[in-house]
Amino acid sequence: MIFVREKSFYRTMMRLVIPITLQNVMGILLNMMDTVMLGRLGENSEEAITAAGLANQPFFVYTLFIFGIVSGASVLISQYWGKADTDTINSVSGIAFIAAMTIGTIFTSVCMIFTDQVMGLFTNSENVIRLGASYLRIVLISYIPAAITTLFCGIIKATEQVKIALFANSLAILMNIVLNYILIFGKLGFEPMGIVGAAIATLISRIIETSIVVFYIIFIEKRVKFSFKRMFRIKKELVFDFLHYCSPVIANETLWGIGITIHSAILGRLGEQSYAAYSIVNVIEKIVLLSTMGFANACAIIIGKEIGAGNKHKVYDYSKTLLATCVLACIVMEGFILLIREPIIGFFEVSDYTHNLAIKMMFIMAVVGIAKSFNAPNVVGVLRGGGDTLTAMLMDVLSMWIWAIPLGFLAAFVFKFPFEFVYLCLLSDELIKVGIGFIRFKSKKWIKNITR
Repeated sequence: MIFVREKSFYRTMMRLVIPITLQNVMGILLNMMDTVMLGRLGENSEEAITAAGLANQPFFVYTLFIFGIVSGASVLISQYWGKADTDTINSVSGIAFIAAMTIGTIFTSVCMIFTDQVMGLFTNSENVIRLGASYLRIVLISYIPAAITTLFCGIIKATEQVKIALFANSLAILMNIVLNYILIFGKLGFEPMGIVGAAIATLISRIIETSIVVFYIIFIEKRVKFSFKRMFRIKKELVFDFLHYCSPVIANETLWGIGITIHSAILGRLGEQSYAAYSIVNVIEKIVLLSTMGFANACAIIIGKEIGAGNKHKVYDYSKTLLATCVLACIVMEGFILLIREPIIGFFEVSDYTHNLAIKMMFIMAVVGIAKSFNAPNVVGVLRGGGDTLTAMLMDVLSMWIWAIPLGFLAAFVFKFPFEFVYLCLLSDELIKVGIGFIRFKSKKWIKNITR
């Protein structure tokens, strides 16, 4: 039987999935609203979209470092939450905070000192480098605040507190839309600032988001009762546990993020119009797959809590239900997006070539998206939530680096295949992971209690 019959399970699942999905939607919209609104600049839109998209690649890699730290910490925190051990949760949070601030300082410094060189990694167009550098110099100021937001939202989500992240993201995206409209197009007495206005709007929105989350942690949060004294009361064996279980997750997210950045570096050298189509489809794909990540995060919380509470006998059946529900939801969403693909792409004022290429790429996105709807909750939710972080890392990273990236490179620069085929080659690892991931899931070897 695929679906469990416990009504309480479905209530818990939806109580987590819906707010987490909506929060993910808001987070992606906050990060991608610049691309959407810069797409309304008319004849200058394609160059601006490309510059903003490439300038956000360092932030993308950076957030995956942070997400790796948070996801790794959440593996421990969710299981300790099942044991109601808030002292250890505070200590794990302290270790994660130190790691996140270290990474934040490094990324901010490198992007500040080598802005033009960082942009040059993704494109050889001097004008795109110039525009992208003007954007990057502003948004990099938000890197550390963004890390704080991601860290504490992830930690409290692992303890089943999901509403504050949704509220903070919702307010930030609202501010981003309003400020983008004012600053990009020059409204309410402001001069039109184009891509620089988009960067300022993103910076202000992220600072507002961080302020809300920090206020909640200090003055409102009552379950874990965070304090600096408890967070930095760290035992050596806990540091070992953090490194042992979190290092594969950090390596997973980092190498996967670098791989996605290589995708952009490959595709960014195949023409500005083609990359503009990729940027548009990438925004749509992220929004479509947000429910998948909602299921993945909910799965990690539920699985970790049940293992920590000593209910291993329920874990496999719960996981099976979560995976099946996620795949079915994704099929429905992908079908709906394909039905309305023309008006979605038509929203962007781009050339006929870019429009038609984006339409072709959406079909590829839909097929691969179904595979992702199994892979993401299986890797991020089931395997990691169960404590099997090393297998999750090997499965995720090796398929990308040994297969998809070399195949995409050859397709682009040796065989010179059409852009949409190169795009498919770079995503082909998702198809491989379905089979490998299913075998590991069926083995049940991923169910591990990692608490002390």
